[in-house]
Amino acid sequence: MFTLAHMSDPHLPLAGARPAELASKRILGWLSWTLRRGRWHRRAVLEKVTADMAAAGAGHIALTGDVVNISTRAEFAAARSWLAGLSKPGGLTLVPGNHDFYTRDALAAGLKDLGPWMGPAADRGLPEFPQVRYLRNVALIGLNSAHAAPWGEASGRLGQGQLRRLGELLESCAAKGLCRVVLIHHPPLATLATKPRKALKDAAALEDLLRGRGAEVVLYGHNHVWAHGAMRTASGFLHMLSTPSASMAPGGHRPAGGWQLLRITRRQGAWEIGVERRQLNDAATEMEEAGTMTLNSLEAGTGQIFQPR
Repeated sequence: MFTLAHMSDPHLPLAGARPAELASKRILGWLSWTLRRGRWHRRAVLEKVTADMAAAGAGHIALTGDVVNISTRAEFAAARSWLAGLSKPGGLTLVPGNHDFYTRDALAAGLKDLGPWMGPAADRGLPEFPQVRYLRNVALIGLNSAHAAPWGEASGRLGQGQLRRLGELLESCAAKGLCRVVLIHHPPLATLATKPRKALKDAAALEDLLRGRGAEVVLYGHNHVWAHGAMRTASGFLHMLSTPSASMAPGGHRPAGGWQLLRITRRQGAWEIGVERRQLNDAATEMEEAGTMTLNSLEAGTGQIFQPR
């Protein structure tokens, strides 16, 4: 059995911004954090979530983006320090979110310094995606859906090159008998996005690829909610799972901070994935079980089933 912890959207407290950095789209994010988001994304919540996750002792951590908020130098310096305290690069796989690539200069501002946590081929700078880690009988495939979206958008995009390489990886990993777990920040299907301006622009192409090549699990974030859906593919059922923001305080319009533990085993020719969800209680005092389910790569299980368009 292989165990994988999944968390998303920690949105570390805004560490600071220079005046020159705010002369851009960042000013919108700074105002949003100052007037609203900063009240809900709390460091104390994140600390309880990560402590609970550490106590579970999972074999690896998957982090599906939005570590920072507006991609400033101070934020990326704080993010690198936080990641180093959470895990060595070999024990955690990060994929970027839209807030990590908030502006065109995000790479130079420090996103490239988070590269070691994005994959084994990321010793220097931002790696080429997809990135894949082979962890026992699991292939953890990281995608980069982040791009410098226009003002007023939080959209994602993969691009033809990344989609082509993903298709090749899915086929080769299936031939090796591996459980294929795909990591992406944005919801993988257009129907899972809360608003068009927050959706993955090439979601239809990704859906077609996943249906044709197959995968066992997609882990994503962005929406800050618990979700599970199943989609029939050429190789069985693909299960899509998301988590709330790992720093969200209780009492808001989104679930409180949480994470989920996946237990992956091979049983009678199918992949079986046990999922345990953990969430901060309403009093913000301790983590509690938020639900469990057992998923099978040959069965739809619980949740919404997505039919072909």
